[in-house]
Amino acid sequence: MKNSTKYFVLLIAVFFTVSCSTEFLDNPPEDKLVLDNFYTSDGQILGSGGGLYGRPWFYFNEKFVYGLDTYAGNASGGYSDLAQFENFAVTGNNQFVFEGWQSLFNVIAQSNTLLYNLEKNVGPAATPLVVERVKGEAYFMRATAYFYLVRLFGAVPILNKIEQYTQKIPTYRNNVDDVYKFIINDFKEAQKRLPLVTGSSTTEKGRVIKSACDGMLAKVYITLKDYPNAKIHSENVINSGDYSLIDDYGLLFNSPTNNNSRESIFALQWVGCKGYGYGNSAQAYITPTGTITGDYTGWKTFLPSIDLRNAYEPNDKRRKATIMLPGDFYPELVTKSGGYTVGPSGFGGSMGFRKYVIGSTVEFANNCPQQTGQNTTMLRFAEIYLIHAEAILGNSTSTTDTKALTSFNLVRKRAGFTTDKTSITKADIFKERRLELVMEGDYWFDLVRRDRAEAKSIIENQERGVYSNISTLTISSKKVTTNANSFLLPIPASELDANPLLRENAVPFQF
Repeated sequence: MKNSTKYFVLLIAVFFTVSCSTEFLDNPPEDKLVLDNFYTSDGQILGSGGGLYGRPWFYFNEKFVYGLDTYAGNASGGYSDLAQFENFAVTGNNQFVFEGWQSLFNVIAQSNTLLYNLEKNVGPAATPLVVERVKGEAYFMRATAYFYLVRLFGAVPILNKIEQYTQKIPTYRNNVDDVYKFIINDFKEAQKRLPLVTGSSTTEKGRVIKSACDGMLAKVYITLKDYPNAKIHSENVINSGDYSLIDDYGLLFNSPTNNNSRESIFALQWVGCKGYGYGNSAQAYITPTGTITGDYTGWKTFLPSIDLRNAYEPNDKRRKATIMLPGDFYPELVTKSGGYTVGPSGFGGSMGFRKYVIGSTVEFANNCPQQTGQNTTMLRFAEIYLIHAEAILGNSTSTTDTKALTSFNLVRKRAGFTTDKTSITKADIFKERRLELVMEGDYWFDLVRRDRAEAKSIIENQERGVYSNISTLTISSKKVTTNANSFLLPIPASELDANPLLRENAVPFQF
């Protein structure tokens, strides 16, 4: 019994105290468990919900989610833990696996604590609608964290009661089907409580609304190959009128002033220069040179793979907004020198990523090393269009359905293609998803949900290497071999040691 509770020690250490600020993310929460916070105002309650959008996700966002693109063959990673992703040799001692697991369970812990406090510790001055709204945000975040966990690790423990943290309750993994049922239930609970729209104030902008639940449910159902429900929920989002595509793809990721655009459905909200853990640290690892960041970062931890480079069609505008190649000119970077041109040898002979690179303090003031204010995209309208097209296609070989083609071609038009497709296949949709959603953590999940033999063939035929000398197109080639264990990440060894019950067979969850 003693070992079964060690699993929670780390989680309890990183719970939170609710912010009393009326600003959405002005005072991020502290890192400790507080079960007796008493909310006396709507501002305190909204502030507590704001804490769900950033810091608990920090280590998920720092390197782990981009490591999934390395695992999927979109990127290459230099040092040992990322090399395990690149080489399909991830172990239970991998640092990033541990950080991803920890961060996602931190989101769940914070959500559970918030639900408990909103149920037990709310004063009479609080508005019931505000209480219910923030409960909806907690359900939404808990569901989202579990959606990542079940796709990454398979059967995982469902934690939904404070007693599971505070009492010596044995904790087993729960069946995958039950985890998905729990996720769907949580998104539906969230949808009951969230508002139809938000305002533009700092306490409102960037918060999820009812249609965001439809969007996440569409994503869950397409993962489960439940095409009718994926169609229903994606059409709910499309018909809501809440979202549309912005004109410039790059501005979704490379410009904090465009955070929470009309295309954004759900994004992590970061605060630049507030302290490590509160801002977005991704730029430090993704940027291929410190000349662009203007500081000691720009570590090019992640490099584009040859396979990703070769996947782009000519004239796809997304390529330049995603990958930097020799000769590319970016007037919006290194503006003090009139812009930045990639030299003939690239970055030490290789390509570099452009996506999620915003530049220096000259370009954006609230931009400290490893602490930018650039949102992390979790779900946006372009993906809903592609889910909609796939849901209509279903199990068919191809489709000429007008609605499916409209959704699919709208995404391609924004990418610069002037000729519409008149018929699409599953391969067309998956390719479009890959290029549209690079470095958004989706391509790995798209491989996992395909037929296993097909996924194995795709991965093993990828050129996962990079240019060792891009000026002569010299390739440092890399191929991998998969096995039956390659499609789930191992539960961190430290968690298995702390709670040996995680090694046991999964059990049903008691709903």
